[in-house]
Formats: sequence, structure tokens, C-alpha cells
Amino acid sequence: MSSIKDKLQRLDRSPAIRSESCQTENPATGKWITDFQMELGASVLEEKNSFIILKENYFPLYKNSSYNNLQEANYFLPHFHYISGDPRTRDWNLRKTLFIDLETTGLSGGTGTFAFLIGLGHVELDHIVVRQYLLPDFQHEWLLLKHIKNAFVGREFIASFNGKSFDIPLLRNRFILNRIDSVLDDLIHIDILHPARRIWKRRLNSCDLVNLEYAVLGEERIGDIPGEMIPQIYFEYIRKRQAILLRDVLEHNYYDIVHLIILTMHIGKMIADPLESCRHEEDLYSLARYYYQNEHFSEALPLLQHLYELGKDPQLKKESMFILSMIYKKRGDTRASRDLFQALISTQKDHAEALQELAKYYEHKEKNYRSALELIDRGIEYSLFLQQLGKDSPLHDIKDDLIYRRNRLIKKISKWSSEAESE
Repeated sequence: MSSIKDKLQRLDRSPAIRSESCQTENPATGKWITDFQMELGASVLEEKNSFIILKENYFPLYKNSSYNNLQEANYFLPHFHYISGDPRTRDWNLRKTLFIDLETTGLSGGTGTFAFLIGLGHVELDHIVVRQYLLPDFQHEWLLLKHIKNAFVGREFIASFNGKSFDIPLLRNRFILNRIDSVLDDLIHIDILHPARRIWKRRLNSCDLVNLEYAVLGEERIGDIPGEMIPQIYFEYIRKRQAILLRDVLEHNYYDIVHLIILTMHIGKMIADPLESCRHEEDLYSLARYYYQNEHFSEALPLLQHLYELGKDPQLKKESMFILSMIYKKRGDTRASRDLFQALISTQKDHAEALQELAKYYEHKEKNYRSALELIDRGIEYSLFLQQLGKDSPLHDIKDDLIYRRNRLIKKISKWSSEAESE
């Protein structure tokens, strides 16, 4: 990071080259355009006195542990819809997908924000192809967008990281402002940030892409520039016209795309065989919990049973027991549900949700009002005991509900006793 700042300070002391020079020099012969080819290994795309810069790179996939699974599945991720929440991803094929990442002149996303670098990546046999389209000056934006639009032709999916809230709305806005019809709305958009959060938010402090690269993929960027510096560097380039300034920006964008694709492959592998692929119990639990919340009970059950029977984290075992109990209840296996609720309360007396569910079972399924009342009384007494010790407990939050349920049960027992005596 310090080297980038030093570089900018040195450039500040050098004579500035006016940005208007691009309007007076032939783009094919201008020295600063030649710098793109010499310094960055890029090429120039020209049309109607406008031009943009294209840089193409490749990344090998055959060494990646997820590649064999992907190849065997013919590049399909058949289970991804379980974690994406979008049934349209049931037939997601990476060969029909463009991964996109933008570098912009600001983070506001308003009409004054330009996407000066648009990186597109796709899987091609055993490697990733990354094409980066760079805007050398704002007046050439129409040509940049034209090439991006053409790149979307023939694709069915577009994938991004946090693209639903930033990249895609901004890009759509730039198409509108340039009066270019966009095909963005014709593509199925998959934002990998959301599945990533569903799996790793519990374990990781942050689910930004760089942290996921390190914590999940085992990749660490050395000398990478911070994202917040990128707009500053681009404006410095606009002022100085020195292509070398953008080398680190292009590298940052390149690895964003490459690691996004590898992360997607990794998620696909995890979902296909979570018991084999999830190395952390917290990730397995997060996946199971999301399945449960979206009623994918068949997918959640083996994961929860594994955590309950073989898990090493006591808290995760308890949480898995509760969700297992709820799944059994929803499937109509009330006895199995009851047994797990009883076992859970025996290990955690103040498990409020389990206590409530078990009380409901006694009252409504068995019509055993006395057992329900005894359970509620124990919960109230334990809550008061913990309160006297000054300890927090989930039971404190449901105290009013427990008292209401207790009073109702007393009335039911009294009514039942009266009816029994009259008979």
C-alpha cells in the first residue's frame, strides 16, 4: 500500500500531461497509447475516432481441487439453487456464464459515476479467460459499453460479487445514459455474495471477497491495492496519462474475477457433498440451517444428524438438536420431535424455544395438561433463579408468555377436574 502512495507522490511532482491530448493525437500513434501495449501488454480497439483498451489473460484451473468435480458434472452446478434461493439456478452451467467485476470512479453509484474498467471472466475447458475493458477517457464510454453488450450475446447467466446492489444497477444506468439497449435484464443474475454469507457469516467476521479468498480458498494477496484507492489512481492516470499507473488496478480486478470463479466452484463442491467438503462445523451448520429455513428438509437432515451425533462443538450440537426436532415436528413425527426436545432441555434448562415447543406438545398432542404445567413452572422458577443471580437467559424474554400459558393451563386443569367430578 505504501508503494502505491509513494508512486502517486512522485507523479504529483512530475509535469502533468493534459487530458485534452487524447483529442489531438491519433490514438494509434499517441505515445501514451503505446504505453498500454508496452507497459500493460494490452491492445487498442478503435471505432469512429474512439478507442478503448483490452487486456486478456488466462488462469489455469486444472490444478484446482474443485475442477475435477466441475468437469465431471459437465460444468453444471446442479445443487446451487439450494443455496442461491433462486430456482432458475437449478440448471446453472458455468460455460454459459459471464462473471463480471467493475472498477468505478466512485462508490456512490450515481449518474456521475463511471465504470472505467469492466472485467469479464468465463470458464473455457481447463482455464479461466479474463478480458478487461478499460476506458482511456470518458468520451469513449459508448464504445466500451458496445463491446460489453456484445460480450453478453450467447450467455444465459451473469455472476458477480455484490453486483445486485452496485455493479449491475450502475452498468444498467450507464447503458441508459448512452442510449444503448442493454441485454442485462435478459440474463439470470447470480450474486455470489449472498450464498457466501449464508455459509460463512457465522464463522467469519467479514464476508468480503478478499477475506473469503484467505479464509476459505487459502489465497492471500500480496501488495494488493485497497479498493478505496482505485478511483484516485484512475483520476491520477487521467491527469498524467501514464499507463503504468493502472497496472495494479488491472491486477486487482483480474484476481477479483479469478477468485470469484474459484469461490463459486468451491461453493458448488460444498453443496454437492457438504459432509465431505465442509471442514468447519460452523459452515456445515450454517448450510443446514439455511436449508431448514427454506424447507429443504431432506438436504438438512443428514447434516444436522451428523452435527448432533459426531459434532465436537457443544453449542452447535444443541442448536442442531433443536432444528432436528422442528423438522421431525413439521414432518409429523411428533414422538421423535418430543424425545429430542426432552433431551435438549435436560442439557440446557433455559432453552426457551425447546421448552415452549415441548409444552405445546404435552398440551395439544397428549392433552397432558399437568405435564405441560410442571414444565412451565420449572421454566418460570429457573428464570427467577437466574435473575436473582444476575445472569442473562433466553427464559427472561419469554417470561410473560410462560405466565400466560401457566394461567391458561391452570384453568384447563380446573375445568377438567370439575368435569371429572361431575361424572
